[in-house]
Amino acid sequence: MSDARSALRASSHGVKSLIMALTFAMASLPWSGCWARSMTVVESHPMVDEIMDGRATAFSIRFDGPVDHAASRLTLVTPHGVKSLRPRLDSEPNTLFANVGALPPGSYELRWEARSMDGQVSKGTVPFKVATG
Repeated sequence: MSDARSALRASSHGVKSLIMALTFAMASLPWSGCWARSMTVVESHPMVDEIMDGRATAFSIRFDGPVDHAASRLTLVTPHGVKSLRPRLDSEPNTLFANVGALPPGSYELRWEARSMDGQVSKGTVPFKVATG
């Protein structure tokens, strides 16, 4: 019977050592990005390939999680060049928003680069057109 107890103690000691080693290994991993995921666009204005009226234009892109407004970017590619837009810092936590004003007719792209609060970056492009008056 004492041989069985000794074997059980040795086995128990081995399991405890394994658990401690795994716990240490997991605690030393850089967990900050392990569970991070890219954000997904839930809604955008304009929508992809939308034909807009260019009189008073504002852009908004809503995500499935909060964004870091100060670290995110919106860029408008126009028929005449590229314009950086500043996302409004006081917009909804999960929305990038910028006013642009009037746009002349033509083909455009709204490029976005959104940084989530955990540092992950998602990027995308929304092509759209502004119709003639």
